[in-house]
Amino acid sequence: MPASEAELERLRRKYREERNRHLAADRASSLDLRGPFSRYRQDLYAAWVPREPVVDEADVLVVGAGLGGLVSAARLREAGVRRIRLVDFAGDVGGVWYWNRYPGVRCDVESYIYMPLLEELGYIPREKYASGGEILAHARAIAKHYDLYRQALFHTTVTGMRWDDEAGCWRVQTDRGDSLRSQYVVLALGTLNEPRLPMIPGIERFAGAIFHSSRWDYAVTGGAEDGELTGLAGKHVALVGTAASSVQCVPVLARWAGRLYVVQRTPCTVMPRDNRSTEPGWGREFEPGWQLRRMENFSSILDGGGAEVDLVDDGWTQTFSDLLKGSRMADLDESQRARELALADAARMNEIRARIDATVTDVDTAERLKPYYSYLCKRPCFHDEYLPAFNRPNVTLLDTEGRGMDEIREHEIVVRGRGFPVDVLIFATGFQPGENSALAKLNFPIAGHGGQSLTSKWRGGIATLHGVASSGFPNLFFHPTLNSQSTGSSNWTHMICLTAAHIAHVVDQVRRRGHRVFEVTPEAETGWVNIILASRVDNREFLEACTPGRVNNEGRPADRPPQNANYGPGLLGLIGALDRWHRDGDLPGMATR
Repeated sequence: MPASEAELERLRRKYREERNRHLAADRASSLDLRGPFSRYRQDLYAAWVPREPVVDEADVLVVGAGLGGLVSAARLREAGVRRIRLVDFAGDVGGVWYWNRYPGVRCDVESYIYMPLLEELGYIPREKYASGGEILAHARAIAKHYDLYRQALFHTTVTGMRWDDEAGCWRVQTDRGDSLRSQYVVLALGTLNEPRLPMIPGIERFAGAIFHSSRWDYAVTGGAEDGELTGLAGKHVALVGTAASSVQCVPVLARWAGRLYVVQRTPCTVMPRDNRSTEPGWGREFEPGWQLRRMENFSSILDGGGAEVDLVDDGWTQTFSDLLKGSRMADLDESQRARELALADAARMNEIRARIDATVTDVDTAERLKPYYSYLCKRPCFHDEYLPAFNRPNVTLLDTEGRGMDEIREHEIVVRGRGFPVDVLIFATGFQPGENSALAKLNFPIAGHGGQSLTSKWRGGIATLHGVASSGFPNLFFHPTLNSQSTGSSNWTHMICLTAAHIAHVVDQVRRRGHRVFEVTPEAETGWVNIILASRVDNREFLEACTPGRVNNEGRPADRPPQNANYGPGLLGLIGALDRWHRDGDLPGMATR
């Protein structure tokens, strides 16, 4: 649906109105889930088992057993590292897929490029978009294949770590009384594991069942990931949030709840998903390396580089091909490119809003479900059953107009001054930290040379080489979160795989040289920070025009230090930079001993 210049200007005015309305609304702060509300982050899926404290030594300690930690451990195992210990607060491996077991959960990126190490394990996903249960089973298979369970410590939280220069190792303490020594530490802390609950007046008074979507309580709802939520029959259920988790579980809840209220702060973009089963024999004819090539093909299209053949051919690649226009933008000047991008963005958002009109029969509900912001302001959603769910007589959209819920009472919620009876209250309100910064993830003290605190060093902005190691903190690796001097991708697994390979390369090269310790030099770190500052894409104007959300730090993009930006040339550019660094063969920018 093409957009004209006049239509574009009208939309810009509408977008500004929506943004200003959301900014004017009071932003609810988050509950501290480590105090009286800690039950909201407790593990409902595996029993906590008492054990004696562990005192021993490892070659590599990996903090976090999600996909980042698993792939790092796998690559280190392939490099010959024997003693690898995983530590995780969860009761098993899987990270985000361990915690998120809500009904309808699936990946929103093609499973053939999202699920890592498919070739290594000889596995092909059953569907184009795999269920959460299948992804969790694959994570467990990775742990078994690479013998990672034997030394794993689950339901265990690191409480502090200190570099011992004399011994050349990290000394790590946990909440289970463990005293661990490790030559190397990999921090794979993840981004979607700590639930966020808004601080709504009266939340502590609610008398019904209440939980976060990432701690789904099937004892309350009955059933499992694929449905059969018999415990909700005749119940009034309120689901708070309308982002990715909500989009996936609303259709299932709608089928089983007596009454479903969907509480919306900001509408999301929802495009067709078109999931399908994998054809028998799919992948057998592919040559080795097919998964990485498929990842790179996807990333190339989303980075604007285009590709002769779109191997994935889904809503992501089709939309980004339209928005970025690939090589067709290369001959335009900056103002022309901005205009073409704005017109393409408006056309795509018009299509998304038209799909709502064509699907949702109630005019007022349809209008309230329409997102009025640029496409890239929020992570898009893909689903075929979310919008039709609002046509069911038992489903009601409660639009808070950006303000959030007013109040929670003993047996009801209050939205825009009106009470609604509720038996079960479910929060699909995302994860901490909202700004998704590397610093905010470091919730335990890390002391490097001379007791230097990493959080103190990074307080004014992070400083690393390649986003994975920092001067003054030997033998320590970080799996980058967003905005952390590395890069990102809609397919986060591609970034995970790149980082894991980089970490394994460094460890392997240090060991081959007969050394035990590496450390980033201050000069190399300063050089990389300068590269980030010089190459970063300054999109603050775009982000400031977006409605508040995760992407723009709740409407405050300027609060992020400039040096916390991503590497400007993007994921494929970073792949090239690291490949050249690896080929140098001498670990440039790192001192070893």
